Amino acid sequence: MRIALATPIGLRSFGGAERKLVEAANILVERGHEACIYTLSYTHPGRKVKIDELMRSLKYAGIEYYEKKHHKVSADVGYVVYAPLVWRTFKLRCPLIAGLHSPLLFPTNYALTTFTNPLLTIKRYRSFKYMAVFWLSNTIKSLDLARFDAVRALNKVFNVKHKHVYYIPEWVNSKIFRPSGKGSDFTVFFSGRHHWEKGFTVFQKVVAALKKKGLKMRFTCTGKTTELAKGMGFLNDEKLAEAYSYSHVVLYPSKMDMFSGVIAEAAACGTPVITTPIPAHVSVGLPLIYANSVKEFVEAVMQIYNMWTEHSHEYNKLAQKYRERILKYDVNEVFPTFERMLKEVVYTDQ
Repeated sequence: MRIALATPIGLRSFGGAERKLVEAANILVERGHEACIYTLSYTHPGRKVKIDELMRSLKYAGIEYYEKKHHKVSADVGYVVYAPLVWRTFKLRCPLIAGLHSPLLFPTNYALTTFTNPLLTIKRYRSFKYMAVFWLSNTIKSLDLARFDAVRALNKVFNVKHKHVYYIPEWVNSKIFRPSGKGSDFTVFFSGRHHWEKGFTVFQKVVAALKKKGLKMRFTCTGKTTELAKGMGFLNDEKLAEAYSYSHVVLYPSKMDMFSGVIAEAAACGTPVITTPIPAHVSVGLPLIYANSVKEFVEAVMQIYNMWTEHSHEYNKLAQKYRERILKYDVNEVFPTFERMLKEVVYTDQ
């Protein structure tokens, strides 16, 4: 089959949805399909990576990549990372599947609090654009999604109204994301955009509080270095797996999620995760540690720190449990379902 994979976000952002689209394209080509990626030129503010190496790898794999304002695409089936109305700019002439990757599509208390308050929206997003997307999604989502032949949701906790819904979680490559040894100093790691939505402000406050304790701890994050944490820049999957594995705990105070790749990848590397108790996180089925405030996050980090320093066997058992439970999301378990979805939509349309 010729499969078109489309997203409104350019690969230079290389967030969760973009990463998975590239990974899906590579796997589809390995399985004998023809894959092509189409994106618009938009990138998340402050999130632009050099993608020369990525472009070379796509070309080497035989994957076509197009980035521009408008596309006319012919394929056997199209998988579109859904954004209300924006998806229509792709002009895909084939059966269509909407991939629901954005947490803006499903309101949480955090989202409602933010997007009903213009001052909070500006403070946290520095733009009304996200408020517009949020309310537009909630207003026209059902009608807009009805134009698709099928919908793929990442999590069953989200109620999706469509005649043909596939609940397929994200996958994790457990051969890349695997334990490879912890560092000698207790390390707290944050992975994700330096943004309120991902909880980076909370991470910074937690680090500040922990540093006052005078303990031997290291604090690292993806992206740029801050006054409180050492930035590791952009990390490809192999380097990211090393960072997860080297760390002793991942701090992930994300406010909104559909299915957290951060949690899945950290777990596959045998690293405990402290996160927020939102439905997308609770439903994963891992022994995650939950926190709602800076104080609670600090206490949770200390809990893991004390376990590692005083009861290392318990820490190792916990790390092993993370690895064992996340394997149900391994790429070899999940991706065949994703591929079957593509084939079924083509067959149903004929």
